[in-house]
Amino acid sequence: MARVTVNGVELFYETTGLGDRVVLTHGSWGDATNWDAVVGPLAERFEVVIWDRRGHSRSQDGDGPGSWREDAADLAALIEHLGDPPVHVFGNSAGGCIVLTLVTERPDLVASAAVHEPPLFGLLAETEDERIAEALAASGRETESVVELIEAGDHRAAARHFIEDVALGPGAWDQLPERVTTILETNAPTFLDESPEPFEMTSIDRAALAATTVPLMISYGTESPELLPAAAKELARLVPVARLEVIAGAGHVPHMTHPEAWVTTLMDFYTGVPPVEATR
Repeated sequence: MARVTVNGVELFYETTGLGDRVVLTHGSWGDATNWDAVVGPLAERFEVVIWDRRGHSRSQDGDGPGSWREDAADLAALIEHLGDPPVHVFGNSAGGCIVLTLVTERPDLVASAAVHEPPLFGLLAETEDERIAEALAASGRETESVVELIEAGDHRAAARHFIEDVALGPGAWDQLPERVTTILETNAPTFLDESPEPFEMTSIDRAALAATTVPLMISYGTESPELLPAAAKELARLVPVARLEVIAGAGHVPHMTHPEAWVTTLMDFYTGVPPVEATR
């Protein structure tokens, strides 16, 4: 375990293994422990870095409302602190949005990027698919309800509502270990910083992302709520260099529910990525 102060906040991070470095960025509500099931297998080949985003669990809060761009700046500073970039980066859900922001703003730090279901619903805003349009409207309403619960101080109800009605689907909350639901409840206020962003896409430069030459993998699960795969497919259409992968049987957090399949998918991607030394 280690700590570093970057951009005015103290961040928790941890490194395991030896080899080319891969930095894993968690999504909304969670923390670095989300990666527990996959750190060991990845560390057989890589130096694996996990971290708590600002305001989450063991990392310090910022002075004001946060954003994906702020998190991307923290990720950049962490990579620079560790030294010897570029590195491989992976982000799940909102962590994927942070990784994509890093790709557009600091591509010099990135050897390759992989993301699973970043909730970039703004990419679907002009859809002509009535079912997707209805799902977008419903997701917006559910997100507003989650925010209202957080603002009212009912963080556990907010976390449950988010898991069941936005991210994972009905019944998912009761399948989560108490350790995980406690983390989600504790980190609930951090969602206030990012809840508008999926619809506004305020932190990601679409033109820069479309023009990137950074090797990129986008994945989605067959069991995820339909907006998430739809956004992943639209993102793949936006970025010509992107490789689109499907993790069968998995949902929004495959590194937690289907760790072997997730590791296999990521490792397959890395076999086609140029060696890090070649990019230095």
